[in-house]
Amino acid sequence: MAQPYAPLVQQMLLDFQNQRLEPAERMAQSILRINPKDLTALQVQGLAMAMGGRIAEAVVPLTRAAQLDPKNPELLTNLAKAQHGAGLFAEAIQTFEKLKRLIPNNPQILTDMGTAYAKLKLYDKASSCYERAIEIQPDYFLAWSNRGNLLADLQQPLEAIASFDKALTFNPHYPETWTNKGNSYFYQGQLEEALACHQQALNLDPNYAEALSNCANALTALKRHEEALEHNKKSFALRPDHPYLLGNLLSGEQSFCNWKSDYPKVNLLFNLIEKKSQVTIPFHLLSTIASLQLQKLCAEIFVLDKGLTGATSFPATKPNTGAQKIKLAYFSADFCDHPVGILMESLIRGHDRTQFEVYGYFLNQSCGDSIENNLLNIFDKTCNLFNLSDSQAADLLIKENLDIVVDLNVHTAGGRLALFSKRLAPIQINYLGYAGTSGADFYDCLIADQVAIPPEDQPHYTEKIAYLPHSFFPVDTSIAPAQFGVLPTRSSQGLPDTGFIFACFNNSYKISPEIFTVWTELLKQVPGSVLWLSKASPKAIENLQKEAQVRGVDPSRLVFATRISARVDHLSRLRLADLFLDTPNYNAHATAADALWAGVPVLTILGHTFAGRVAASQVSALGLPELIVHSDGEYLAKALELAQHPERLKELKERLEKNRYQTPLFNTKQYIKDLEGLYESLLQRHSS
Repeated sequence: MAQPYAPLVQQMLLDFQNQRLEPAERMAQSILRINPKDLTALQVQGLAMAMGGRIAEAVVPLTRAAQLDPKNPELLTNLAKAQHGAGLFAEAIQTFEKLKRLIPNNPQILTDMGTAYAKLKLYDKASSCYERAIEIQPDYFLAWSNRGNLLADLQQPLEAIASFDKALTFNPHYPETWTNKGNSYFYQGQLEEALACHQQALNLDPNYAEALSNCANALTALKRHEEALEHNKKSFALRPDHPYLLGNLLSGEQSFCNWKSDYPKVNLLFNLIEKKSQVTIPFHLLSTIASLQLQKLCAEIFVLDKGLTGATSFPATKPNTGAQKIKLAYFSADFCDHPVGILMESLIRGHDRTQFEVYGYFLNQSCGDSIENNLLNIFDKTCNLFNLSDSQAADLLIKENLDIVVDLNVHTAGGRLALFSKRLAPIQINYLGYAGTSGADFYDCLIADQVAIPPEDQPHYTEKIAYLPHSFFPVDTSIAPAQFGVLPTRSSQGLPDTGFIFACFNNSYKISPEIFTVWTELLKQVPGSVLWLSKASPKAIENLQKEAQVRGVDPSRLVFATRISARVDHLSRLRLADLFLDTPNYNAHATAADALWAGVPVLTILGHTFAGRVAASQVSALGLPELIVHSDGEYLAKALELAQHPERLKELKERLEKNRYQTPLFNTKQYIKDLEGLYESLLQRHSS
């Protein structure tokens, strides 16, 4: 018998077939008010919602329809897709099981079920599904492609690439396989090969947002930053909710000082983090005004997304009785010509070998530079883990019976957070490389000092805070001031022969429009002065020059220093600066220590986060608290005072010169003793 509302059904179907989703959904709602069990209306409502991007909402009507018609394969397929798209992977698996009973030995159903299992990190079950699908249909490209994704998740990039290649022999026109193959090359450090794969995906589908984002990651690693930013912009325009894309886009804008573009995105970023969305890696927040609460939440979101939950205790049973040396291991992707590598060289060299056996685990591909070679020689034992999966590396490391492992990366590039989630030693430490909380439960402590992390801020860290008595920052004193050599001429550095030199050698992404406004005000109030900056990309230089002009300052008063390869030459030329101007939010860290070691005062605003208090930690340990201010207004006033009263600047520099040798900041031997004492106390507390 025809339904009395049959004309409504016909109109609904006509709207749906012509992609008029909103009218189709409204008509479905009208029909369901008349008959809540109308299968056709429930399906159209669910499909219209899903096609309109409201996938989670679509699950409700499709579930109701499936309950009414539980043996309808098409309906169950649509429900499973909606459940999967909504992140309801366990529910999707249940629906796929029903489909399997209705349509046994179907490779597509098996492959889709395998993907749902993989999302739940039930890798063995996922693998079984893929292998069975391939057994049934050996040329089913999607099973081979998704199997490649699984192998990539298991950190088996070579096997993953082989599986992707198999998929591409059966279907070379599937862009997803190409970009996922590119990701496997990327994680192997084969950046050009990765880029070629992502570009092939884009040749097949120029509007493939994920491939655009992946391509941007490869371009960033290749230091082709402008191209990376353009790809991220295109990806964001197509799919603004792609995981971690907004943070990458914002970071690119900040590195080029594109301030007109980045600030609306900052507010959006903060709002989405508060909603627990996966919008940025934690590192990108450090250069923003994000609070400690927001930084912690962001890190926790990232750790949860990666499925990283640590073991509560170390599986090995060997106690350290004190009769043998403490096995201390440092891990870093930056054991090379990088601030971390430079800072660690003196520290590793100075460790007491009667008490400690010091291991170095390199997380980066070998580069062969002088810092890497020096570190290879001064560690007692080294190993490069770059080509090992986390499981392979953990198996190797646990056999070493290490006592203390120290992660010098955490959320910085090349870090291996998942490796530490496997609990490698009784004591696991977050130290130096990342000025923030890991958001994880598998680091026993974070090393800091009471300026960098005041006791009242401890609730905003997932780690316990282990305090050093002075600045936590291990400065490099390997090149003594007497070794700096002859002071270079101003003209050799592109500086004017006369006039006050304000300097900031921080990376461009740390410069905010607010602090730049203060800097240009200083230039206006101190005639003949210049601002000496680290040389950034051509686009960043162009933008900073434009921003200076907008603020009424001749762009020629910005002087961009060229990179000098020899560290001694860089330290030597720093002495030309009269005053180092720090950036808020994300301070100068190693850069501040270099300036102070060269005898240049560092003016800093005491921030509200770890990254924004590191310079204050250093100047406090140097005994120069007057260089710490609390607002933009104080910062401007103090900088003007020093620039306009040469006698006060001279007195400050004389105190700095004296304090370099009498205060804790540059006392490397005492620093190492304090650090070793901290390590020993952590181990004793663990054993007791």
